[in-house]
Amino acid sequence: MSTVVTGEAVELSVQPAALAARALSCLIDYVVYSIVNIGLLIAAFWLLVEILMLNALLLTSVMLVLGLAVFVGLPLVLEVLTHGRSPGKLILGLRVVRDDGGAVRLRHSFIRALLWPFEILSTGGGVAALSGLLSSQSKRLGDYMAGTLAVSERSAAPPLVGTHVAEHLHEWLGVADITAMPPGLHRRIVAFLGMAEGMTRESRWQRSIELATELNPYVAPAPPEGTLPEQFLSAVVHQRRAAEQAKETRRNRAAEDFRTGVDALPHGLRLRRRR
Repeated sequence: MSTVVTGEAVELSVQPAALAARALSCLIDYVVYSIVNIGLLIAAFWLLVEILMLNALLLTSVMLVLGLAVFVGLPLVLEVLTHGRSPGKLILGLRVVRDDGGAVRLRHSFIRALLWPFEILSTGGGVAALSGLLSSQSKRLGDYMAGTLAVSERSAAPPLVGTHVAEHLHEWLGVADITAMPPGLHRRIVAFLGMAEGMTRESRWQRSIELATELNPYVAPAPPEGTLPEQFLSAVVHQRRAAEQAKETRRNRAAEDFRTGVDALPHGLRLRRRR
């Protein structure tokens, strides 16, 4: 477990991704991007040579552009659309966040994607591995330059935080489905609610908007119009906690019924006391 310090000097506990997990994630990404690249190259070769009859020099230029698009443009687009994930990170439960714990933006992903071919492709992953070994948070050069780090979303359960459900959200919570919310997103929302009091008003407002925007696709129906982002986050965390407590209660009741049934004699027989 490590800590990151937000812009308001508030410490936030995070679980940095292990170097081995990052290496495996990188390998998965490389395989996926290579398959996409090979498929595009085959399609481009067939289209340009068989149909358009282009010369070899122009064909080489097109293939170079395709390679850059796949190994730079594709990681950039995926990381932006998935809020800090790639195919390998999605499989291993990792996510890239800013050094202050916030969601990465376009400029962070652009810097990371720009250095990915150098760190991974041209050096066989050697530069990224050396940087990760020397870093306490397994950072690669792209992380240092972009101000990001990779964290594990499959860590221990988040701590309990105080939640409040606004009056106008009680009826909505009764019908809202929040089961699709990813565990990692839930942990980040809980962490935000736990440190919100120590943040400045502007930073607190911006972070709540970021998290509410990311959460919205996983909740149906959407909260009533006029709901503030932090009200939305607090209500969902409250509902998630209530659902987990209800599930734990049912589990304990079922275990108790099972123990009672095992301890009882079969066929309704009863022990007789000896006189």
